[in-house]
Amino acid sequence: MKAIRKLLACILAAAFVCSLAACNKETNNRTEGTEAGTSVRSESTSAQSETEEESTEAKSPLSDPEDSGSEASGDFSVKAADGTVVSAEGFVYTITAAGEYTAAGSLEDGQIVIDAGEEDEVVLVLQNVSISCSTGAPILCISADELTIRSEEGSYNTVTDFRTASAAENTDDSDEEEVLNDNAAIYSKCDLKLTGKGTLIVSSEYDNGVKSTKDLSIKNVTLKVTSPGAALKGNDSVTVKSGSIIAVSTGSDGVKASDSDISSKGNQRGTILIEGGQLDIYAQKDGISAAYNVEITPAEGENPVVNIYTASYSDYGSEITVGTEFYLAVSSSLYDEDSDYYLYFYDDNDQSGTYVKAEYDTMIYSGRTPYYGLLVKAPSAQNMLINIVEKGISPDGSNYTAATSGETFNTSMNGYLITDVSGSSISGDWISISSGSGGGNSDKTAWSSKGIKAENEIIINGGTLTVHAMDDGLHANGGTELENGEKSIGNITVNAGSITVVCADDGMHADSELTINGGTVQISESHEGLEGNVININGGTITVYGNDDGLNAGKGSVTPLINITGGTLDVTTPSGDTDGIDSNGDITISGGLILVKSGAQMGGMAGSVDLDGTLRVTGGTIIALGGICETPGSGSVNTYISNGTSFAAGNYSLQDSNGKEIAFFTLNGSYSSCWIASESFELNQSYSLVRDGSAVLSWTQSQQSEGDAGNSWGGPGGFGGRR
Repeated sequence: MKAIRKLLACILAAAFVCSLAACNKETNNRTEGTEAGTSVRSESTSAQSETEEESTEAKSPLSDPEDSGSEASGDFSVKAADGTVVSAEGFVYTITAAGEYTAAGSLEDGQIVIDAGEEDEVVLVLQNVSISCSTGAPILCISADELTIRSEEGSYNTVTDFRTASAAENTDDSDEEEVLNDNAAIYSKCDLKLTGKGTLIVSSEYDNGVKSTKDLSIKNVTLKVTSPGAALKGNDSVTVKSGSIIAVSTGSDGVKASDSDISSKGNQRGTILIEGGQLDIYAQKDGISAAYNVEITPAEGENPVVNIYTASYSDYGSEITVGTEFYLAVSSSLYDEDSDYYLYFYDDNDQSGTYVKAEYDTMIYSGRTPYYGLLVKAPSAQNMLINIVEKGISPDGSNYTAATSGETFNTSMNGYLITDVSGSSISGDWISISSGSGGGNSDKTAWSSKGIKAENEIIINGGTLTVHAMDDGLHANGGTELENGEKSIGNITVNAGSITVVCADDGMHADSELTINGGTVQISESHEGLEGNVININGGTITVYGNDDGLNAGKGSVTPLINITGGTLDVTTPSGDTDGIDSNGDITISGGLILVKSGAQMGGMAGSVDLDGTLRVTGGTIIALGGICETPGSGSVNTYISNGTSFAAGNYSLQDSNGKEIAFFTLNGSYSSCWIASESFELNQSYSLVRDGSAVLSWTQSQQSEGDAGNSWGGPGGFGGRR
């Protein structure tokens, strides 16, 4: 296993000292040969690129609608369609029946309350309204079948929740049936629709901005929501059909769906669907967070645009307090992928502690021995114990398969090493991991600040998506126990559209399968570009820049695999302990054009293509520049290998003896060594690689593997890095 060559640590008695200095690769100062975008084409893929490629140019953020409006003034009123005036009790206007009602004027420290029948549909028209409240939700729907809030065309409306943020600590969102937790400026206990061609500004100093305990949908309206909690939340679902929407969360998620069970009508809850309009999200935590699926699928005539900025990429934000970064280290022989690992932190009273799930983050190495590094954010506590439970099960103190006895938390250490699991008992010792995180990018946030996060699947069928995230760009969880009784899949699928990602950790991370069938994907900055248990690339135009690995197939429920059948893939990594394409299992290539530009020149440990299983190329063309770790095995197309050749910046053309171009690419930096495999290479035929009109390489393909790999290994070292 090549990853084992990446030395990170050594164990001395009870102390596990992990040096990560070499892990902290520069993310901004790229070395020569690490350009993120180049021109790549081949005869077999050029036609496909012309039809599939979409511009990756980000769409400009929306202008702030607050800059072009003013709050309403004048007497406040609520009237039914027949002109009947809704009377107020104090400053609370209550609607009790189905129908359309129009609100106008200014209401300070008051409310509009909808308390209609459970089968009633209520339409509330906002016609230049300014409403604020310091004691409850300014617009509160207690009961109805459906509430539509329509901002009248040309109107400018504001809804402001002046309750203090500390009041949110006294709410309990867990049981909406027993207690009304109106923790949003606009709060509805039924399906909520925001529509109209006017402008609606929603502000909260308290918790959420707009919230429905059922389904939330948005159409046409110009909307800006600012809140410390989720800006837009639908417990069951959130759907954006059209409109111009700015969602700002200064301390939480931008858009959120929280349930994952099945409704009484048989519908899956916990989905976020974007069909059109433009949605700009500024979030301190996750931009979009769904308890089930996130889907971007254009409706007829629509081309949805989504811009996401999280954590320090956002123009808004407040300080978030998190626990101490702490690692649970488990050897490969003891690690059980069918189990979850929890740490229980408690003080003197062991009945009032906190369970924290230890999530896989990275592989940690002691010499050549790998350990799974499971990361937790440890709260302040005097004591700790470990529970191993069946995957997807929440621990209750008695349902563990193995556990430690409680012991005093060693604050001088930042990790715990499990040395043995015997029966239901866990043995271990405290460890010290130096220089921080144990892997990954230390610049990412200590809390989840992903662009898009789904507990089950992310599906992109079109539109333009731009993500700037201080965590993963797109992330799908797998193996989680959902409320519908199933375990989450953990897939990401891109079928069409334009996606641009700048992030501090993985560009796209799928716990299970990451599949790209078409569209344009540009990972401009990342720690690892594309990561999944299985990575499938069947089409599209894909450009990846990864500070560690460009593509990485890691641990999961099946043998890791990178499978490429078509499309154009351009991968760049910097110098150091990096791999362009890296698989803990196999790599199979049957089509497409792949250009790998690895700044690593070590070979063996780090370079262009690295894997632990079998590399088989049966079709397409792959040009791998950088240290030579692996070359195609038996059953592959013909391959040419050149160790030690230097490749300077310029335009390159791979040609046959008649000058027919097989592939073309541009380099903006320099690289050393290469191997080239192509379905176009025939035995006893001559080929050349030409840079700006002059041949850099020329050869006759006399056998399946031509050329000389030499010894490009950089020795047994390799300090730093992660799998």
